[in-house]
Amino acid sequence: MTEPERIVAEGIVPPNFLDEEIQCEFLVDPHRKKIWAVELELMLEIDRVCKKHNLRYFLMCGTLLGAIRHKGFIPWDDDADLAMPREDYEKFIRLGDEFKHPIFLQTPYTDSDYAASFARVRNANTSAISPIIKYQKMNQGLFVDIFPLDNLVEEGAQERYEQINRLNIENGTFMRLTNPELNEKNRQRVAAYNRDHMKDFEEIQRIATIYNDRKTEKIAIMLFTAEPLEINTWNAVDFESSVEAEFAGHMFPIPSGYKNILTQAYGDYMAFPPVEDRGKHHGHYILEPDIPYKEFLENGCKA
Repeated sequence: MTEPERIVAEGIVPPNFLDEEIQCEFLVDPHRKKIWAVELELMLEIDRVCKKHNLRYFLMCGTLLGAIRHKGFIPWDDDADLAMPREDYEKFIRLGDEFKHPIFLQTPYTDSDYAASFARVRNANTSAISPIIKYQKMNQGLFVDIFPLDNLVEEGAQERYEQINRLNIENGTFMRLTNPELNEKNRQRVAAYNRDHMKDFEEIQRIATIYNDRKTEKIAIMLFTAEPLEINTWNAVDFESSVEAEFAGHMFPIPSGYKNILTQAYGDYMAFPPVEDRGKHHGHYILEPDIPYKEFLENGCKA
């Protein structure tokens, strides 16, 4: 039984959840629906653990937009993002034992070959393969990203963000060390690598949390440096409390200031992008909800 089949059999989603349908002029095929089913179960498991331990978290990014505009996944989206106040995040990442196989809480402390600066919760019986790091002996199942929210003092923030970005790049190099198929640029990058990725990871956390001992007007996701800092910086007051929002038939917490957050990110957030732009997301991952990542890679499937 595949994971999507199990999730249906256990009643986590209704039987018709996996049916192909048109949503917002976009064809949502069964493959995407299966990805959603796996990610929804991960979200529900995270919710269960957070409620058990009185931890705060919020739907964020496209997942927050999906809750407000679609009451579920954006039809052309294929991932899920959550954020936690740093205090709650630090408690959460120590709770790996709360998750049972195939669900796995992944940090560099629980998976020594994983060097991203934020946590993921994965399903080990599925695949989310990034070709550039596919040879790493880490869990490469479908995942939900979990980002800590840190207090931000705007003076010097860009410099601190650039420091974190440089260290993120170094840890990205670490995860390339096992890849024999690199292009020349990446081969040079790997050949020059001579660092301790755990020290770099801990330095990232130190820089990100340097102002968490004080109240600030701004709050930010400092660890995800693939976007400009201003995109992931918000007014702290918008996260002081949460409200419930429907997502795929379940209720999840979202920031009380969600309107401000979504307006900052998307402008008129209830408007859809042009039809031709729908579906352009996460193209660098190969997502297989029916196949465990170990089996996928061992069988020589192209990634």
